[in-house]
Amino acid sequence: MRIGFAVVLATTLAIATVGQAQTTRPTLADASPYVTKMNGGRPVDCTAPKVKIGFGSGRGEGYCQAVLADLVKAWENGVDIPNLDTLTPADKMPAAPPAAYELKGDKLGSSMAEYLQKHPDDCVKRFSTPPAVHRSVFTGNQLEHTNYEHVNALRFVCENSGTGQQITVGPGAEIMVAPGKLSLANANMDREQVEFSKQRLYFVAYYFNQDSFPLLQIAFTQKFGAPTGTTQDVVQNKLGAQFTRSTLTWKNGVSTIVLSEMSAGDLTKSQVVMVLDDIYNAALQRHDTEIVKAIQSDM
Repeated sequence: MRIGFAVVLATTLAIATVGQAQTTRPTLADASPYVTKMNGGRPVDCTAPKVKIGFGSGRGEGYCQAVLADLVKAWENGVDIPNLDTLTPADKMPAAPPAAYELKGDKLGSSMAEYLQKHPDDCVKRFSTPPAVHRSVFTGNQLEHTNYEHVNALRFVCENSGTGQQITVGPGAEIMVAPGKLSLANANMDREQVEFSKQRLYFVAYYFNQDSFPLLQIAFTQKFGAPTGTTQDVVQNKLGAQFTRSTLTWKNGVSTIVLSEMSAGDLTKSQVVMVLDDIYNAALQRHDTEIVKAIQSDM
């Protein structure tokens, strides 16, 4: 059957029938909850000889088969779709290493559940996208939101901008919304990037104007002590003028902080990156492997 449509399969915790890990090959019965969701919540039985649906232009059996194909593909690849967005309670996660660096109350190695308790409205909450399966005659089966956007990803990435919203409650209990600011050591930040691996915080980075670098250098030295390493590089702008830019490193055997006066080759920008060494290296190795495979497949 030729199916000329795109189906969006959103897995959410509200679908109780798929709340457990998929340990056996998916069947049409496993497709039913997803097609039911597409059908506006009206029950759909994919095991029936004639599948009744109230959406789309194709037959219900075609939708069920399309979803099943995606579920099987994900299962064969070791992707546990029903539990991609299942958040593990903080007390069920490994404790953060005691020596891991901490910044603004966020300790490397801590759980996503703990992080969300402290930051209920930041990008981790807003950008956690339920995994979706898309199928069309143009792209075939394509499982989306399984690389960087679900809570159990090997590498969950999101960013907070420096122009967020600050919500306060006025005297009459009215809600007032004003522009918020992202800061570090009382310096304005352009943006913050946080990364989790399987619900553990392993990467925190802040990006800011270079003129705030001296303030951050003093603040980090006061908080973490003298750097374990310092380098200075002579760089030049497009007009040939030369400048010196510093890089300070702190290492404690568990985690690393790198404060760089120049960010991504931009003389006007600086950054600080804080990582949990073992998880960061594992995620980096996996990421590089995926890039190599993509290049090889295109040769």
